[in-house]
Amino acid sequence: MADTAPATSSSTPSAASTAPEAPDFSGWTCPAPLRDHERIVMGHGGGGTLSAELVEHLFAPAFGSDVLAELGDSAHLTMGGAQLAFSTDSFVVRPLFFPGGSIGDLAVNGTVNDLAMVGAVPAYLSCGFILEEGIELSVVGRVAQALGDAARTAGVTVATGDTKVVRR
Repeated sequence: MADTAPATSSSTPSAASTAPEAPDFSGWTCPAPLRDHERIVMGHGGGGTLSAELVEHLFAPAFGSDVLAELGDSAHLTMGGAQLAFSTDSFVVRPLFFPGGSIGDLAVNGTVNDLAMVGAVPAYLSCGFILEEGIELSVVGRVAQALGDAARTAGVTVATGDTKVVRR
């Protein structure tokens, strides 16, 4: 990216001249573009236009990844001659259990679907749990069991993961 910051007359660098350059949002088009929001709004997490703009205009330039710039629900990679598809997904629902399923089912089936939609054969999943402080272990156990059952039904293995606890 070309340096477009204005020159300063001072010989001492200012904080502004040493800070990373902000993304240029001037060429965006969208009925409700990111540039109209100074803060994240719920729509940025909905998987639609605002999510795409967030990734395309904020994350992709920051990460500098040609693969990410494709803006897919999964990445197509070549590693050691093998063709791979890789995906990550996150789910936030209330209630955790609903008619016909749970957040555990949704986590597996949504992620497996993202891979299947590009013709990949899902094989392994990584699972991240972000748990609210105070949640009952029995509830976490039910979610974990549902997730494990859905993974077995889909023919995939939960191979790794991470757990964090946030304040209530």
